[in-house]
Amino acid sequence: MRYLVEVIEAEQAHGLAAQPQSVQASAAPAHRTVNVVEAGADPTGAADSTAAINQAIRRVHEAGGGTVHLPAGSYRVSAPFIELLGGVHLQGAGRESTVIFADTSAGSEQKTAIIHAGTWFTPRIGGDNLLMGVSDLWIKSSHPRPSHVSSAIPSAGKDGMHPNIGGILLHTELGDNPHEPDGAHRIENVLIWDVAFGMAVLGLDDQGCQLRNIRVRRTLGPGVVIGKSPDHLASVTAGRREIGAADNILDAVDVSGSNIAGGTSAGFEIYATNTTLTSCKSWYNRRSIHGIDGKPAGIWDTASNHKFTAAGAGFFIRGGRNMLASCTAQENGGHGVVIVGHSSQVTGCRSASSSWHDCVSGEAKPAEAADYFITNWAHHLILSNNIAQAEYKGRSARTGFAIEKWSHDMQGRSNLTVDIPTPHTAKSLGAFNRVEINHETLN
Repeated sequence: MRYLVEVIEAEQAHGLAAQPQSVQASAAPAHRTVNVVEAGADPTGAADSTAAINQAIRRVHEAGGGTVHLPAGSYRVSAPFIELLGGVHLQGAGRESTVIFADTSAGSEQKTAIIHAGTWFTPRIGGDNLLMGVSDLWIKSSHPRPSHVSSAIPSAGKDGMHPNIGGILLHTELGDNPHEPDGAHRIENVLIWDVAFGMAVLGLDDQGCQLRNIRVRRTLGPGVVIGKSPDHLASVTAGRREIGAADNILDAVDVSGSNIAGGTSAGFEIYATNTTLTSCKSWYNRRSIHGIDGKPAGIWDTASNHKFTAAGAGFFIRGGRNMLASCTAQENGGHGVVIVGHSSQVTGCRSASSSWHDCVSGEAKPAEAADYFITNWAHHLILSNNIAQAEYKGRSARTGFAIEKWSHDMQGRSNLTVDIPTPHTAKSLGAFNRVEINHETLN
């Protein structure tokens, strides 16, 4: 009996000792980190580093995911630029230390970005489009120096800004019936200067993303785009509206100097649903189209999917169920905040000096816009604890709060205007409204 016990104990001990080896053998591949300089990239900017960076991204992706590190330096890239893959985080040594600058002289046939997954009009489809990231670096056109391109009226190839090349673009789908419906990407601590658009998140499954501490400065068109606009070629699929990019969080995203090409772009354009913007700022965005009420193709024209009302605006909110909290629209050429969609909430925000004299040109004039413009048919909104302000007397927006006809089911308290000759306008409102502005209640 004693012998049998000893044999059993020995076999048990042997099994326990062998178990860690079995677990170790079946473990997933180790998390990978690749240094792009060791992979052949040139941190001096003299040689083109596009191929070396893309190769490093693919190595990490194929190993199961990890980090591609760009040490301090300046990295020159060119078309087809940098393609971000699933499970890969592209990380610099700090946005003041690591610069990715694009040689845009050859342009791009497709609308794309210096760092991209998919193109503007074509999504990249696949089940591994998950958990992509960019952080701690500076993305810009033309040159690595800490200064902007010189021309205020950019032309492609001359000063480095090209209308088809933006900063960061995510346009992905996970395919039919994915196990995980959210890409859950992360972009943070990034500077983006002198590009066609700053950052665009467009794909159906580019959801659950965290976009934090991002500075966008000087763009030909929009600063930040979340979701596909009605004019996007892929916004309708099989007769169904496919906006994409729902359920994302934007925190401390700062945009200025957008729409310098004079189109109908805003600092922030939100077409998606359930977007949360906290502590974001949009300022000094430009406008060149007119602001005459009743005249077509101006910032009060709500035809053509309201797109003209976005020109030079701080925030253009077309999607539904979105939230702006503690956000600032300051000294924009167009309206401060434009609400087109439904069931959204604007709380604790500040819009100041819209239609600012330094940000208008062409047909645009100062004092033509509203700090808050609630367009026709907007409904089920909460507007509370917001302020519209003229920062300097005599240089105010045309109106603090402009609420268009047929807007309905709106609630709001403790909204305030400061030094604005026309605090509010309201035209033929719909039913079930109760919005307090200064000491008056609109209903």
